[in-house]
Amino acid sequence: MPIDLQELYPKLIHLMLDTVLVVDRDNQIVFVSDACEALLGYRADEMTGSATTDYMHPEDLAATRASIVRVMNGQPHVDFRNRYIRKDEGVVYILWAAFLVRGSGGADGCRA
Repeated sequence: MPIDLQELYPKLIHLMLDTVLVVDRDNQIVFVSDACEALLGYRADEMTGSATTDYMHPEDLAATRASIVRVMNGQPHVDFRNRYIRKDEGVVYILWAAFLVRGSGGADGCRA
């Protein structure tokens, strides 16, 4: 029986323990994997459409914004560490990687 990879990929992402976010060029979250709820306490539907910076520790915003510019200019960032504010107001340190993905129709986004 052939495997439909297009159908399988989204299911595999939701099985991962790592949080996966897809962000558009305007810093708006367009996809959140299920693992995000365990890490940050937010369901995917709560985060989709909001800015990633809405969840970041205020002291880390300047460095994070600089990293976002770097990634959106086509330079992957694979070893960035910053803090996020959980829904319960706790702080979690995250080590993440992000890279630019060229989409169809010229749309760009960032995957973290």
